[in-house]
Amino acid sequence: MSLTLEAAQFVEQRLTSRLTEDHRYHNWPHTMAVREACGFLGVQTGLSPDDLEVLDLAALFHDIGFIETYRGHEAVSREIAGDFLTSRDYPADKLEKVLACIDSTQPSADPSNQLEAIIKDADLSNLARTDYLSSLNNLRMEWELLCNEFYSDREWFKLNYKFLKAHQYYTDAAKSSYDEQLKINQKVLKKMSKGEQQKESGDVSRLASSKSAQMMFKTSLRNHLDLSNLADNKANIMLSINALIITIAMPLAVSYIKAQPYLLYPAVCLLATCLCSMIFATLATRPIRMSGYTELENIKAGRSNLFFFGNFYKMSYNEYQTGMQHVLEQEERLEDSVMRDLYFLGRSLGMKYSQLRICYNVFMSGVILSVLVFGIAYLLYD
Repeated sequence: MSLTLEAAQFVEQRLTSRLTEDHRYHNWPHTMAVREACGFLGVQTGLSPDDLEVLDLAALFHDIGFIETYRGHEAVSREIAGDFLTSRDYPADKLEKVLACIDSTQPSADPSNQLEAIIKDADLSNLARTDYLSSLNNLRMEWELLCNEFYSDREWFKLNYKFLKAHQYYTDAAKSSYDEQLKINQKVLKKMSKGEQQKESGDVSRLASSKSAQMMFKTSLRNHLDLSNLADNKANIMLSINALIITIAMPLAVSYIKAQPYLLYPAVCLLATCLCSMIFATLATRPIRMSGYTELENIKAGRSNLFFFGNFYKMSYNEYQTGMQHVLEQEERLEDSVMRDLYFLGRSLGMKYSQLRICYNVFMSGVILSVLVFGIAYLLYD
C-alpha cells in the first residue's frame, strides 16, 4: 500500500468517526476538495512527483486537528501528521515541507514558497466555486454551533464580502482558474450584504441552498399526491359498493317486502346508509371550486400560485407569461409558490380524508344497524 493511500485511509477514519455533525464545513469532504485542488494546481504548476506527494500529504492532514480542537487546530494537525509520517520513516527533508505546508494554512500565515502558496490557494478554492453560498451557509452554522458566534444576515454577508474583496490567490494557476468565478461571487455577496437579493441564510431562502429542504419538499409533495390518489380510490370503492347495493340488492329486497313486511325496516335502514355513504364519498372526490383567473396584483403580493392550473386556466397566455415572470424573477416569490402549493394541497387532502372517514363510519355503522334491525324485526314478527 502506498503511503498516500495509507494516509488517506488514516485521515478519513478519524475525521468520519470523531468529528460531530456540527462540523458542517471542516470535514472529510472539505479535506478531499482541498486535496483535489492541490493536485490540480500542482499539475498546472508543473511540480515534480516528490513535491506533488508532499502537497498531497499536507492536504490530507491539514484539518485533522479539528478532531481535538477548533481554535488552533493547525498545531494539532502538524503534530498528528508528524507522528504518522515519522512512524513510516518518511524522509526528514520532505517531512519538514509537509509540516510547513500545514502551518501555512493558518489564516494569518503568508506562504514562503511555491508549495505553501499552492495549498493556501487550494484551501480557499471554495471561494471561487459555483456552490460557494452553500459552503458559506455551512460555515455559518458551524460557527454558531461550535464557536457561539452569531451574525445577522446582513452582518454575515458583509463580513464575507469584505473577505472576498480583499482576497487574492497567490499562484498563477489559481488566478487563471478561479479569479473569474471569485469576482462573480464577490458581486453576489455585495448585493446580499446590501439586502438587494434574497439572503441565503434566511428562513425562506434556505430552501434554495439546502438539498435537505428541497428533498423534504419533494418527498412531501409526492406523498401528498399519492395519498390523494389513494383517497380517490377509496371513495370510488365506496361509491361502487353502495351503487351495487342500491341497484341490485334493494330491488330484490322490495320483492320480498309484500310477503314479509318486517323486511321494510332493515331495507330502509340499509338504503339510508347507502345514500349517506354515497354523499360523503362524492364530496371526497368532488373537485374544489376554481376561479381560473388571477389578478396581477395578487401575484405580486404573493397571494396566488400560478403553478396550479385552477388559478390560470381562464387567463390568456400573455397574462400568464407576465404573471409567471413576476414569480420567477425573485427567489422569495418562487419559494412562496412552492410552499403555497404544498399547503393548499395538504388542506385539500385533509378535507378528502375527513369526508372519507365519515363515509366509512356511516357505512360501517349503517350496516351494523341494518343487521340489528333485521334481527329485531324478525324476532318481533315471529
